[in-house]
This record gives sequence, structure tokens and C-alpha cells, in this order.
Amino acid sequence: MTGNKYIIIGAEVDQAEAFLHDDGSITDKKGADGVPLNVEFIGRLMVELSQRGKSGVPRAELEAHEDRVRRALVVQDFSTQSGGAALSDAEREAILAGTTVRIEFESRRRGSKKPDRNTRILVVPSDETLAITDAMLKAQGEAEGFRPPLSYELDRALMLASMKSEILEMVREFAAENHPDWTSGLQAALEDHMEKAIASRSQFKDGAGQPAKDVKNEIMQSPLRAFHRSVGIYATNMCR
Repeated sequence: MTGNKYIIIGAEVDQAEAFLHDDGSITDKKGADGVPLNVEFIGRLMVELSQRGKSGVPRAELEAHEDRVRRALVVQDFSTQSGGAALSDAEREAILAGTTVRIEFESRRRGSKKPDRNTRILVVPSDETLAITDAMLKAQGEAEGFRPPLSYELDRALMLASMKSEILEMVREFAAENHPDWTSGLQAALEDHMEKAIASRSQFKDGAGQPAKDVKNEIMQSPLRAFHRSVGIYATNMCR
């Protein structure tokens, strides 16, 4: 495994490999009560811990959370891009088994008569974690626009849906151009087409082309869950 290039990130919402159960156990089966350990779980946990603060989380509980976060991580392999062999499932499991998660609390001490005292923790990723993407973008060269490295398929759909009103406004601006042969009927048809196209591209479908009973579609309808997911992604996937 020496020389393999990989990064460790949070599992996407539909790719959890471990599930937390009501009795505190973690298994690879969801069952009736299993909570997927993924980026949404990590983000939701971070929001909760931030609200409670360091003094509100006993050490034993914090250690349990650290283990749960570790089980919510996956290995993203870049070995083949540099001519190496892909990591096997056993090698990925070994990497995660040897991974330690440590949760740190930033602090804010408020002063009634003096400025607040804040501690910010800048976490520097391990070697090659940032270098892999840095090298890929350098090799890509100049390009118009930029898709943030954190983007997943779900991010694209979330962004598209959130920009629906702006996109339709741009389409409506075309009517003011007074192009020859352009009619109000064509303008209305174009706006209707764009609205339906955005809606279609903002929904995940099953093999029959129907809306899928999918966690991604659930998150598309829940800004709070989307927020928790994004917090988890940024926390565990800074380099991507």
C-alpha cells in the first residue's frame, strides 16, 4: 500500500457504510432504527456540540462521538491517477481502522468591559491531502469559471434549485431585447420550458424516470438537512 494517494472524507448521504442504533451500537446494517453515519450526521453533531459547548459534553460522551465520526469517514482513492493500483476494500478498511478522530472546541470568552477573546483552530491537513487537488488543477490550466472541489451531484442540484428565480429572471430579460420575430407566445413558452427543465434537473429519479424514494430528494426539500450536510462536508473534506 506504500505510495498510494488517497484522502479521507465524510461519506455522502447515500453512501453510509455504518449505522448508529438506539442502544449505541454501530453496525453495517440499517435495520429499523439505524441512523446513517455520513456527512449529514457529522454536520448535525457539530451544530449540537457547538450549542452545548465544551463544558456541556462529558469526556466519555465526546469519545463516543469521536468514534462515530470516524465510522462516518470513507477513503477516496487517487492511486490510479498516478499510475498505481487501486486500493482494495481491505486496504481501505485498514486505513480507516488506523485513523484517529479528535474533536476540538473553539472558545469565546465574552468580556463585559473588554473585547471578547476568541480562539480559532486552523487544522492543516496531512501531507498530500491538499497537494493532490492542487496538482490536478494546475494540470487543468486556465478555464472559464470554477466548480468548487466540494461539489457533489447533490450540491449541483441544490444550487440549481436555489438559483431558479435568478435564471428565470435572466430569461425574462430577453423579452426586453426586442428581437425581430420574437413574440410574447415564444417568450412564455421559453420561460415555461426553463422552469420545467430546472425542476427536472433538481430531482433525482429512479430507473423508470420517476422521482426516486431517495435521501437526496429528501434533502432537496429540507434546507436544515442540507445545512447539516454542508457543515459535515466542509468539516471533513476541506481539501476537496
